[in-house]
Amino acid sequence: MNFADQEEIAERQNKRNRKRRNNVIWNLLTALFVIASLAAIGYFVVLFSNPAVSINPFPPPTMPVLIEIPTSTPTLVKTWTPTLTGTPVPVAGVTYTLPEGTTPTPLVTDSNAKYAFALKSDPNAIANTVFHPDGNCNWQGVAGQVVDLQGRAVVGLMVHLRGVYNGKAIDQTTLTGGAQAWYGESGYEFVLGNTPIDSTALLSIQLSDQSSVVAISDKVVFNTYSACEKNLILINFQQVK
Repeated sequence: MNFADQEEIAERQNKRNRKRRNNVIWNLLTALFVIASLAAIGYFVVLFSNPAVSINPFPPPTMPVLIEIPTSTPTLVKTWTPTLTGTPVPVAGVTYTLPEGTTPTPLVTDSNAKYAFALKSDPNAIANTVFHPDGNCNWQGVAGQVVDLQGRAVVGLMVHLRGVYNGKAIDQTTLTGGAQAWYGESGYEFVLGNTPIDSTALLSIQLSDQSSVVAISDKVVFNTYSACEKNLILINFQQVK
């Protein structure tokens, strides 16, 4: 009887020991789960407070840098001296060679004009290679320059191109001075396409002030041509009042 009691006591002791070991394992697993949960919570708190942190596997995209349009007159980056066959428009920083025996035509003023700026001359269709020596026929565009009453370059005016080209609506804007490397200090340029085409009175150029609200010239309607020697339309403006 005593022997049986000892075996039963030993069996109960073994059960208690196994139960303790099982409790230790479950306690360890519970502790690990709590630690992992706290770590996960801390990780997401860091991500929400600073999504750009290096430990974020899916950081937010980098925002593009805003382009600031300079308010000062840009420095002429390239000097080009063309030889003209007609009367040139005087532009600061660009030297023109007049044909022998000709003199510059004074700028004309008109106090009764509706707008402060008007066409210097009718739109002129020429080959783009005149201003882009490395160009070819796979190009079509419109360009020009703007001068004031004294013939000085006017930089920073808005130039608007609107209309229909090759079956598509166009509404583009640039600044005088943006193409000074080719057309003088107040030069501007729009690239229409890479294949010259014919169009009649479907496109127009107009100047406005820097607010792009007040028009300072009339709309100048022009044609385009499929001939390579006419793939650049020159439209120059001058101040008239």
